[in-house]
Amino acid sequence: MNILKNFSVPNLCDAGAIPLKDIKPILENQKLIFGEVITVKINYDDWGTLIKSISFAKNKIIVVEVVGEKKYETAVWGGLASLNAKIKGVRGVVIDGCVRDLEDIKSLKFPVFAKNFCPNAGKPLNCGKINVPITCGNVLVNPGDIAVGDYNGVAIIKKENLQEIIENVKYIKEKEKKIKERILRGDDLRDILKLE
Repeated sequence: MNILKNFSVPNLCDAGAIPLKDIKPILENQKLIFGEVITVKINYDDWGTLIKSISFAKNKIIVVEVVGEKKYETAVWGGLASLNAKIKGVRGVVIDGCVRDLEDIKSLKFPVFAKNFCPNAGKPLNCGKINVPITCGNVLVNPGDIAVGDYNGVAIIKKENLQEIIENVKYIKEKEKKIKERILRGDDLRDILKLE
C-alpha cells in the first residue's frame, strides 16, 4: 500500500478510486495521506462515539457518517479531538458533517477533511456505531477500505480493488509523464490528444 504515496487523489480517481462528494481539506496545501479506514456512524449531536473511535484508529483514517437534520450545523470534531488523534497516531479524519476549532487544527497540521465548519458542538453521548458500513460523501464505505486524501479532496479504494487500481494508476502516471514531456518540447496538448 505504500506505493500510494507516489500518486495524487486525481491520479487515483482516474484509475478507479471513488471520490467523496463535497468533502474538502481543512489544511491549506494538505499533503497526501492514505490508510485503512475505521468507520464511525453518529447522530449530529453525538461526538462521544467519534472520540471513542480514536482508541482503535492508530495508523488508520477515521471516516465518519453524521446523520440527522442538523448534521451540517453542529460540529462533531475540533481541536482537542485533533490533538488526541495526532498523539495516538491516527493518520487523519474524514467527516461528512461539521468540524470546528479550525485554528487549532491548522496549528497542529492534523489532516481533517469535512463538508463544513461551524462553532457549536453536540455532546459526548457515545450512542453511535464503530466499524459498520457507512455512507460518506455519497459513497458506501466499509471498514478496511482505503481512504486517500490530499488538497484535491478524498477518495475511497475498495480493498478488493486495491491491486487493480495500483496497476491502473502506474500506467496513467507513466502516460501523463510522456504527455508532459511532449508539451515541454513544444507539442500542443490538443494535438497530443488528437482533438479535432
